[in-house]
This record gives sequence, structure tokens and C-alpha cells, in this order.
Amino acid sequence: MCVWGSIGVTASIMFSRQIFHFVGAFCVLAIAYAIGFNVSVHTNDAAIESRYETLAQAGRYRAAAVYGQRLLAHRERNGELPNSLAPLKAQVAQTLLDAYRPADAVPLLETALASEWAKGLSPIPYAKLEHALAIASMQSGDYSSAVAIYAAFLRIAGDEVLPLHSHGNFSPSAKESHDAAVYYGKAVAEAAVGFADALTPLGDVSSLTGNRDERLKTLAEMSELGAHYALGQESLYSAAGLLATAHKGRRDILGDDDADTVQSAMILGPVYERLGRLEDAEKLYLKAFHAQEKRIGANSPELSLYMKLLAGVYTAQGRSTEAEALYKLMRALFRDAFGERRYAANQKTNRSFDVDRPVSPQFVLSNKYKPKDLVRAERYFVPLSKSPNVDEMKVRLALDNEAEVDAEENSLPARLARLISLCQSEAGERLSLRSGYRSFNTQRDLFARIGHKGRVTPPGMSEHQLGLAVDIDVNGRLMRQSDKSYRCFEENAFRFGFILSYPPGNNYLPGEDSFEPWHWRYVSIETARLYREVGPVGRPQEFLASLECYEKQAANGVFPIVGERDVCLTSGVQIADTGQENLVPADTAKTDKGISGGKVNPPKGAFLN
Repeated sequence: MCVWGSIGVTASIMFSRQIFHFVGAFCVLAIAYAIGFNVSVHTNDAAIESRYETLAQAGRYRAAAVYGQRLLAHRERNGELPNSLAPLKAQVAQTLLDAYRPADAVPLLETALASEWAKGLSPIPYAKLEHALAIASMQSGDYSSAVAIYAAFLRIAGDEVLPLHSHGNFSPSAKESHDAAVYYGKAVAEAAVGFADALTPLGDVSSLTGNRDERLKTLAEMSELGAHYALGQESLYSAAGLLATAHKGRRDILGDDDADTVQSAMILGPVYERLGRLEDAEKLYLKAFHAQEKRIGANSPELSLYMKLLAGVYTAQGRSTEAEALYKLMRALFRDAFGERRYAANQKTNRSFDVDRPVSPQFVLSNKYKPKDLVRAERYFVPLSKSPNVDEMKVRLALDNEAEVDAEENSLPARLARLISLCQSEAGERLSLRSGYRSFNTQRDLFARIGHKGRVTPPGMSEHQLGLAVDIDVNGRLMRQSDKSYRCFEENAFRFGFILSYPPGNNYLPGEDSFEPWHWRYVSIETARLYREVGPVGRPQEFLASLECYEKQAANGVFPIVGERDVCLTSGVQIADTGQENLVPADTAKTDKGISGGKVNPPKGAFLN
């Protein structure tokens, strides 16, 4: 019994020793492997790269970023040239962005973009690097660099940024990936969310860096971007943050009376109104009004632009007495400038030429409609964006009175040429006619080709068919609200017979963003003046539809009173509702005007008229 017990104890001891030796050997091997692996991923290029790629593919970006930086350092120590390292730097920078380390990503992206490798890239891959740098800069608090990149994108994109779609992640399609302008436009749209998160809608200039000129350049770019974002309802907070910062910065550097300060105030004001910040909008309009009063004098009718905006805010706030006082002051300016009986002649206006008729889904033009007095705009020294031989470079002559001596001096093209010359001189920008007359067939073909993009009205609904509408280019692309020439047009166009057909906040066309700062419509000087003085703010189509009523009232010295019913505006005319009947349900075969009857239901989308 004792012998068998002794043998069992001995066997147990020997088995325990074997397990101990096995465990010890395993631990030694594990430690050796760990040491070897650690040495390998610190010294072996292939091992470091493999580990980096494995972690990145698994979505473990923080760990992957460590190995990515280690791989870069290892290759730099081994003497790899900067140009050959540039692609890896760009890749690691993206990993750092994914790991929420934007400050570390910035220098890698900057050196990658400065390399010969980057200069050899095609536009889209190069733009992607710039886009990544802008995101990294914004996330690390360097808004000036981000603004500079996206403002450059906006300029390069040109008209491809219209209409604005700022929602969702952008993922260019195969077709779009070959179009740098489309990519730039979508990158700008995507950045809206970042600006909305980063910038306060009341403006904060503490993050701006650089000397005076550098800061002014950044502020100008902020104004440019903000004006673009103001086109879309979904990007209003982005617009407010950029424009408020631009305005505050310009006030601090240039003062309240500077033209650039006034311009940023005039773009920001409507944004504040749409956001319900009426008190902030009021302050902006007041300062802008006083600045312009100093610049052009207290008796200038051009001040009416600022008076109407301010009166609109007062009305929205329920301050009818103050709004009415502004309107009375404005009418006094017009009376002094244009005479007591300035609208008496309007009762005799010959409307057979449709110079002042509305065009909308309720006022549709026949496919047979074509004006008989089309002329080449080039003859009247209107600068052109296209060949003078194409129809789009023609406009209506629209003479005031053919019997007058030098009648053509009082025509649409002659007045357009003078307006462009004035604003080109004031703004220092290159202006030209992008589009004038378009036939029904041209509009139909244009709509069939690109109407799905939401940038062209259906045929019969474009003012261009009248030959009275002009789209204006500024420096080779459509006029924008941030252009100095736009401000000049806003102030002065009415003196030459033009009005803005699709102002901010209009709902004439299906779609959210139908503001067209480039689209100006000739209605004659008398009608444009009447609209500025008594027309409902931002509702030109309603005004034109009820023009006869406004003319009769103005001729008799009767003007709408704030807070009281506008008998002309409430006469039952519906413009924006596409389900309404036409105001003049006439048979197109029996009318000179070619107004078709019935209901029109155009497709959804914002249209470039």
C-alpha cells in the first residue's frame, strides 16, 4: 500500500514538472514572439505597413494612425525621398482624420499637396486632397484656410454650383467624377454642415489670423461663400455664420460706412429675416441705410431700396406706424425726383407689346409667341458672353415711343448697355449678357436636355421668350448676390427700367431655391419706378398681374397704407400656386398675347429661367 502511494506521488510530481516546463517554454516562446513582433513592427517596413493596413481596414483608425505615422517615420529615416512619400502622407492624413486627429493631418496634407506627385494628379484626385485639407483645417479651428479652399472651389465650379443641394454625404457618380467643376460644387455643399457647426450666427472674428490684408481677403471669401449658402433653406445657418463673421470683421477693419461692409449687411439681412432674427436684420438695414445716405445724399431715390427693406422688417414686427413713416419719406423722395404727377401717363400705357405682362405657371406663353422687334444687342454696345449671331444675344427693342427723335436711345438694349456700363465702372467687374431671347423651341430643347437638373423652366414659362429678360454674367459666370455689380443693379436697375424677377424668398417656381440674382426683366422705366415705390416687397409677378390697379391708384395719388388691406394685391390674383387657373384664360389662337388657358403643373425643381 505504501509502495503504490509512493509511486503515485512520484508520478504526480513528474507530471507537474512537465506541465511547469511546458508552460514555461510557452511563456518564453510568447515573450520571444512578442519581442520579435514588436521589433518587427518597429523596424521591418513590410510588417509595419501590413499592420497599418490591417488596422485601417478593420476600422480601428486610432491604432492604425499610430502605425501609419510609424511607417512614415521609418521610411524617412531610411532616406526615402519626399516626393515618393507624398502618396503615403495623403493616405495617413486621411486615417488621422478618421481617428479625429485633424491637427496632425494638416501638415501631412500640406506637404503632400506641395509635392511634385500632387502636381501630376488629375483635377479630381487633387481636389480631394484639398477638400481633406479644408476639413482638417476647419476641425482644428483654422477657418481661414478652410474658407480659402472652399471659396476657390466655388470660383472654379462656376455655374455648376446651381442649384445648391447642401444635404447628405457626397459621393460623386462615375460620370461626375470626371467633372472637376461638379466635384468642387458638391464639396462646397458638403462643407455647409461644418461651417454651421463651427461659426456662430452672430459672428466671431477671434479665429481670424494674418495681417489686415489677409484678414480682409478671408472676410471677402466668407461673404462669397455665405451668399452662396444663402441660396438654400437648409444651409441658412452656414450662411449666417459666414456672413455675420464677414460683416463683423469688415466693420472692425473698414467701419460701418464702407461699401463692402454695407454689401455684407445687405446679404446677411434677408438671411436673418428667414431665420426669424428680425431685430438683428433691423440693425443691419438701419446701418446700411445711414451709410448709403452719407454716400449718395439724403434726397436720392436709390435710398428706396434700403427704406423698403427696413419697412418690411417693421411690418413683420407689427410696427406699422414706423413702416408707414418710411414709405411716406420714400414717396416724398420720388415726388421730388420725378414729379407730383409721375404716374399719370401710366394710365395710357400700350400693353399690346407685353412689356409689363407677367410670365409664370399661371401666365403661360403660346408656342407661337415671338416678339416682332428683336434686335442684336451687340448693335447697342451691350457686351456679350456668346457669339452675336445666336438668338440668345438678341433682345426686344421695346421702344418707349417710335415717333420720338433718337427713339432708340430710349430702348431696352440702349438702357441695358448704360446700366451695365455704370455697374461695371462702379464694381470693377466684367459684365456681359449671358442670355436674352429664347424661342419656345429653344426653351423646350433646353428643358429636355438639362431640365432634370432643376435649372431650366418648362417651355412657355420663361420670360426669355418675351425677349425682355436678360441673364447677366459677372467675370464669366452668372451674377451672384456677393458680386458688387449685383448691389449696383439692386440700387440702380429701376432707373433703367429693369426689375429682379426672382428675388430672395420667392415661390414662383416649383422648388426651394428659386432666387435668381442674375435674371433681370425689362418692364419700362415708369413701371420699374412704380414697382420700387409702391409694389409689394419681393412680389414682382403679383405686381405685374395687378399693374393696372396700381397704376390707377398711383395716378390718383392713392398709395397702399401699411397695416391696411392692399386692394390691388388682394384682388384674387394667384401667382405661386401651380393649381390656380390663369388670370387670362384665353384661347392662344385668338389672342395677340398668346396666353394659354388651363392649369399648368410643371415638374419639381428650381429653375434657371
